[in-house]
Amino acid sequence: MKTHTILLTTLVLFTHWIYGATIDEMVFPDHQTLNGENLKLNGLGLRKATVFKVKVYAAGLYLLEPQHETHKVIQLKNPKILVMKFMREVSQEKINDAWDKAFEEKAAQFAEEIKQLKKLMPNAKEGDTLEYIFWDDKTEFKINQTLKGTMAGGAWGKALLNTWIGSHPPTEELKDGLLGLKH
Repeated sequence: MKTHTILLTTLVLFTHWIYGATIDEMVFPDHQTLNGENLKLNGLGLRKATVFKVKVYAAGLYLLEPQHETHKVIQLKNPKILVMKFMREVSQEKINDAWDKAFEEKAAQFAEEIKQLKKLMPNAKEGDTLEYIFWDDKTEFKINQTLKGTMAGGAWGKALLNTWIGSHPPTEELKDGLLGLKH
């Protein structure tokens, strides 16, 4: 029995090492390599919607070094990646409605960027992955690992990332998860 326990523990640890962290059966690697930089998984969160807490997507935030405070994450001068894995179908219209709500207070300041972002949004299917790669001077957008667009502007990238981890996130649970404060 002792050998069985040791083998099972070894298998669980090895599986975690190979595959990374899991939230609600969605697996995220422990790190991602970007232009030779090794970004580590900072945290995971679930986006739930409506009073019924319907699971929409799981998300992971990758940074060079773990950071658990919003203002410090936003101000980092290195690449960051936010990965979303959809757990259900979501229409482009619903995604864009969420962007309108997220940027309500900054709609005038980022009107052109919001318009461009909304054009990039897909009709997300269950299993689709959306990635936002934040650089100091631009943000890249990928759907299922294919680059779909690049948007210029460091201030824009900070504002975009802030929609998940700032003072008005989709949910506090998602924000806390991405900041590595729970999971």
